[in-house]
Amino acid sequence: MSVALYCSQGWAQSVSFTVDTQLERKSISPLIYGYNAYADGTNRAGWDNQGGLSQLQSLNLRSRRLGGNTMTSYNWENGVSNSGADWCNSSNAAVSATSGAGSPSQNNGLAYYAPGAALKSFQDQSLTLGVYSLLQLPAAGKLPKDIINLYPPSTCQGYDLWQSSAGPSNVDTARWVSIINDKPASAGTYTSTPSLTDGVVYIDEELQFLLQQYGSAATARGIKAYELDNEPDLWHHWATASGDAGTHANLYPTLTTASDVIQRNSALATTVKRVDASAETYGPALSGYLGLFSLWSIWDGSQSHQPADWNQYNAEPYLTNNTGDRYRYNGMTFANAYLAKMRQASTTAGNRLLDVFSFHYYPQASSNAADRVQAARSLWDASYVEPSWITQSGNGFTDGRGLQMLPKLQQAINDFYPGTKLAVTEYDFGGKTDITGAIAQADALGAFGKQGVYLATYFGDAEGFIASGFKIFRNYDGAQSIFPELSVRAISSNNTSASIYAAVSANDPNTLHIVAINRQNSNLTSSIQINNPVNFKYAQVWGVSGTNTAITARTSVSNISKNKFSYTLPARSVLHFVIKP
Repeated sequence: MSVALYCSQGWAQSVSFTVDTQLERKSISPLIYGYNAYADGTNRAGWDNQGGLSQLQSLNLRSRRLGGNTMTSYNWENGVSNSGADWCNSSNAAVSATSGAGSPSQNNGLAYYAPGAALKSFQDQSLTLGVYSLLQLPAAGKLPKDIINLYPPSTCQGYDLWQSSAGPSNVDTARWVSIINDKPASAGTYTSTPSLTDGVVYIDEELQFLLQQYGSAATARGIKAYELDNEPDLWHHWATASGDAGTHANLYPTLTTASDVIQRNSALATTVKRVDASAETYGPALSGYLGLFSLWSIWDGSQSHQPADWNQYNAEPYLTNNTGDRYRYNGMTFANAYLAKMRQASTTAGNRLLDVFSFHYYPQASSNAADRVQAARSLWDASYVEPSWITQSGNGFTDGRGLQMLPKLQQAINDFYPGTKLAVTEYDFGGKTDITGAIAQADALGAFGKQGVYLATYFGDAEGFIASGFKIFRNYDGAQSIFPELSVRAISSNNTSASIYAAVSANDPNTLHIVAINRQNSNLTSSIQINNPVNFKYAQVWGVSGTNTAITARTSVSNISKNKFSYTLPARSVLHFVIKP
């Protein structure tokens, strides 16, 4: 085994990889290879969004989410949604139009679209792709009733967009409708053509509409899972110095509390399980570390602004599970409280209400190439302390420790609601036009598989080098060949310079797949030692590097001796080795 030599920046001239196919064998969920539909920011509609059908088919992905800030306000009855602070607090056709449901009707009263048009477009496309569908449902309490300025401009100045400021006095009841989870008998039977003037939207009626269209989650065509809204930590929080009060401060005019988020999630989950017991539920879809820390995803440097009921949760057992270890969860106390309360609600209900704990991950340190190639290490690596305010000593978060997002959240699940799965329903490390994007994307996918994540859906343009990061796992040879489903032990002697992920298949146990990542901007000599019952003879190699997004065949390996070989990893590259006896 080679000896790694380190330079002053932590880079190595060489690296040792060790793989043991008999240890740490863990199933990789195929659902980690997923994306968010209509989240590319280009305003392309339908299949053109995300680059078109052939582009998506080439990625060979396995899951798909319809969610995000605008889905918090999607009114399934007429297709209207409100963009909140993302776009002038305007009510518009963003979800419906970009989903491929067409242009809204301007001459048909409140019926801008047929009921559930965007949902049908989403699920029909998921069925075409043959993927698992995760659909976000609204929980914040209000939905828009109509549209003002059907096609508002990119700037809001000079245009009469309703609800221009937050607060109860500004709630225009003529343009809001209320969410009610369970339709009472007094309101009549379920209908696929609900009234647009009764002032309410029933969530169980929306679910029944989808069941009539596609069947339950247990059927081949059914929607498999529902997320209990989106980023409640950003609905409405204390106003920052810049005036930011949250994404949906008009729709949700009171400051969000932890108790209200938990109650709304448990109530909505109860409705989902009543209507379709076979469907999985995801929550709470927090926007990132600060939401996991104390619900409000803001920070003023002193921890002085928290939800009004935070003292109720900023206590044991949620802080350390009565262990006294302040860093057991790296301060992600609201995550613990949410899990514990959802477990309690499930016990009361007599059935599990939360199947999957979901959160979002947009790294604080990935805006430049040097940080981006390291950024995915915050998902798992205790030795990596990212250069951000979260890890800075004295701020009260990790105080100089690595984030370890996935292991820490798995620990929270084990302690507060065992059996709950873990999902990252939005993430993006950037770098679509740069090889560092492929490195970060591949590194994240490898970590999701190795750390036992159940589902992960990328949020952004699944094109350019992001597509390369997906394809290295899902279509490395252009023939839809994939990284297999059983993760095995794989260790790098220097995580700063290089990562390694390895897997085998139950159907082909004598073929080993390795994805090796060179983070540094120079070639890296690697020594690969494998422990395996069968001796390997040769390896085929594919990879991406440089300025070309294409994954190409690289020099093969024919001199494997005693399950050991060396290989030079090109500067900033991701390689996929297929190693055979």
